[in-house]
Amino acid sequence: MQIIEVNSRKISRVFYQHLLLTVVLKTGEKFIYRLLEASTFKEFSDSADKDKFYKSQIKANKKFKRIQLFG
Repeated sequence: MQIIEVNSRKISRVFYQHLLLTVVLKTGEKFIYRLLEASTFKEFSDSADKDKFYKSQIKANKKFKRIQLFG
């Protein structure tokens, strides 16, 4: 499992393992995305504006299955 702490306005941290991307928002909400390619995580971690990348490339991508976690 890879974990990155994100210095952004909305995202607290991101976990990645076996094409599952878990995004933890600063509001406490957690979302799991089932990705199609492992390179998406690398592109996210290399992006200069992680909030913008998350919103435009992951959250808005209908090909990624999104599941909200509660608890």
